[in-house]
Amino acid sequence: MRLAAKFCCLFTGLSVLTTGYAYGQANTDDKLQKIAVVAPFEGPYAVLAQQIRLGTEAAKLQNQYPVSLVYMQEACKADQDAATAEKIRQANIKYVIGYLCSESLEGAAPVLEQDGIAILSLGSRQPILQEQENRQNLGIYRLTPDRKLAANVLADKLAPQWQKTPFALLEDGTVQGRDFARTILQALKARGLEPALNDTYRPAQTSQNALIAQLKRAGINHILLGGEGDDAAIIARSAAAANWPLTIAGTESLLRFDPQNPLPVGLLMSGLPDMSMQASAEGAVKAVSALAQKQTDTGDMLADGYALPAYSAVQIVAQALADQSNPPKQPAEILRSTQFDTAIGAVSFSPAGLRKQNPYRLMRYNGKDFEPVE
Repeated sequence: MRLAAKFCCLFTGLSVLTTGYAYGQANTDDKLQKIAVVAPFEGPYAVLAQQIRLGTEAAKLQNQYPVSLVYMQEACKADQDAATAEKIRQANIKYVIGYLCSESLEGAAPVLEQDGIAILSLGSRQPILQEQENRQNLGIYRLTPDRKLAANVLADKLAPQWQKTPFALLEDGTVQGRDFARTILQALKARGLEPALNDTYRPAQTSQNALIAQLKRAGINHILLGGEGDDAAIIARSAAAANWPLTIAGTESLLRFDPQNPLPVGLLMSGLPDMSMQASAEGAVKAVSALAQKQTDTGDMLADGYALPAYSAVQIVAQALADQSNPPKQPAEILRSTQFDTAIGAVSFSPAGLRKQNPYRLMRYNGKDFEPVE
């Protein structure tokens, strides 16, 4: 089961909610254009769906969009989500927001594509789906940035500093680690850099003394790490014990670590800054927080997680629905030819449905949080 970020889930059943605050309530205005919102409203990860619901409802209310939101249960099972997609087709809905599970998209996208229905995915970043989109044009548009953009930021920021410094490219042998190594190596070569050492390390060890000894013999003090935060912490601890100064850089996988195994201060990461702190998000943050406080089940929720991407997705669809082209454009044509103003900033899509803007930034761990490097 594959779910966005660190989450994995299994949901059963099919339920529908049409615009309202309580899951299961129905009060759709049939005169309004409908937007489907598909998320795991039932099950252990319903909190993620709550974030999505808050974001979509807040966007509609704050901007007074003349749309009706139709909420549907995401099952994270291809066959069940294909059945949900068929209901969306029958309802003559042209835009769908949500989909955290890759299995959901695998089942739903081919069904929705039959009627040219556009999907604004808030979660799934599986490469196989992107390759399928490139071949079949399934109408999937991702607000979550492509991981290749994270590698590009690392290469852009570190290449000038590491130009004359021997460095190692190490990956943990996982699919994600190998993908990072392949992507960052390509980006570095385009900028005239080659690692002095390119190797696979053994992850989840209690120490990395042998690796540090290898780095010392090679005179390497800098590492690009395709691995998780726990490994970065252990490598840094082994380096400190050997009195070997070490700079480690990686991507968002570094965020996966045990708090009992703290990350090293100075760890570099190509990551996403807090969206809620952007100037473009100010109104959305207030709207989401105000809406959350009015409801007993979300009173302590903030505009984090999927709330702002969901808010932005409604902004995109509302602007697309307002397109006055004559003859009318298909959803795909509108999404691929328009730059949208949203709470998370300007958004435009490539022909492959990927967000063109690169929101990643080089960040440094200060012992408590990752903060942008100026």
